[in-house]
Amino acid sequence: TINLCAVSGTATLPGSVSVPIWGFALKGSDCNVTPTLPGPLLSVNEGDDVTINVTNALPAGHMLTFEIPGIGFDSGPTDAAVGATVTRTFTAGAPGTYLYQSAGDAGRQEAMGLYGALIVRPATTGQAYDDASTAYDVEAPLVLSQVDPDFNAAPDTYDMKAYKATYWLINGTSYPDTSPITATAGQKVLLRYLNAGYDNTSMSLLGVHEQVVARDAHLLNNPVLADAETIPAGATEDAIVTMPSTPPPSADGFPLYNRNLHVTNGDGGSYPGGMLTFLEPSS
Repeated sequence: TINLCAVSGTATLPGSVSVPIWGFALKGSDCNVTPTLPGPLLSVNEGDDVTINVTNALPAGHMLTFEIPGIGFDSGPTDAAVGATVTRTFTAGAPGTYLYQSAGDAGRQEAMGLYGALIVRPATTGQAYDDASTAYDVEAPLVLSQVDPDFNAAPDTYDMKAYKATYWLINGTSYPDTSPITATAGQKVLLRYLNAGYDNTSMSLLGVHEQVVARDAHLLNNPVLADAETIPAGATEDAIVTMPSTPPPSADGFPLYNRNLHVTNGDGGSYPGGMLTFLEPSS
């Protein structure tokens, strides 16, 4: 059983910019809790009977609709009015990477931060799916999202046709605050991409390839070798990278970035990608 609250809070973006958010948090004795961006990572095992209780502590007038695309819930209510709790139950029958979210207010709630990652783990430890080809040593869930501070400041009245993201986030942070993914040469790194943003996102690796093994929690019959993959809005993707022994192209490691965007890195160079982190060789 997992107990969540949907609550108001704030997030600090680069440049000490503080923006209002609505986010998920694990419930304590009540919903006097602080939301995170993204919501807490949820992890269950294949075959588990799962109950998720979500209490709506959003501002008045905001009906919450809890969903996990790709998960078949048992029959029952889907919505919770402010102050109420919705209970969704399911059997975790298929391993994979899933995006949980609120579809309330025609997408405005997700844009405010009501999203997070759910991982259904297979019976075999150290595999992404029930297939030995998906074995890995290091796991990195990567929730991709965006923020338009003008929207966050006025989510009820903002004209969504004018939505324009100015911050692009990996696990709620933007470069240079993103956390590197550390592995030793020869280790397999599982990248679990979840695109919680409004736009398709092309994530690219510089200096190394990734093997795309699954999309939307469905194992591919023919894995795809790629140096860049476009993850549609709302989609998930699992890719495995074998950490090379060759020197990386940057002092920070192998850049993992959104090649549709541009930022300046700490080395004084420029890599495409407002979403930017590094596969970092262990010292």
